Amino acid sequence: MKYIDLLGQQLKSNDVIDVLECGDLDVIYAFDRLYENQPDEYWVASKKEGVQLHFNEDQKLDLMFFYIMPDEGFSKCDQETLGVPIFSSRADARERADSEGREFWTGETDLFGVYREWIKIDFGTHHHHSEFRKAGLHRVSASLPPTAQQASDGQA
Repeated sequence: MKYIDLLGQQLKSNDVIDVLECGDLDVIYAFDRLYENQPDEYWVASKKEGVQLHFNEDQKLDLMFFYIMPDEGFSKCDQETLGVPIFSSRADARERADSEGREFWTGETDLFGVYREWIKIDFGTHHHHSEFRKAGLHRVSASLPPTAQQASDGQA
């Protein structure tokens, strides 16, 4: 099984529990301490594996971060375990999106003194976001598309 296969699964699903137990990972529950009407959320981080998982208030896995380069205390992930495309450049990602007729968005920013270029591609089942820095591909994320998130909230 690849990490992408977990996207959309419940926190207490057998597959997710297997990942948690195999990695001896803890679930961090984050709730609205400041009474700002923010939804509860759950985080799982495997710094050793270079992966971070986010579960929404319904305990559904809706976002995954994959550290292609070590950063923020996370090791480099094993790209073979991800199940998502790895692009060598934003141009390569854009070419793939164009060739498959997929919708995509691009941008760039200088955040905290670090220049970043990114591309987000709609793969239908998920949105794929690649962040590039000076040294190349830095981080990839996969998230449920907004329609899938709304459906889990009963808003679709």
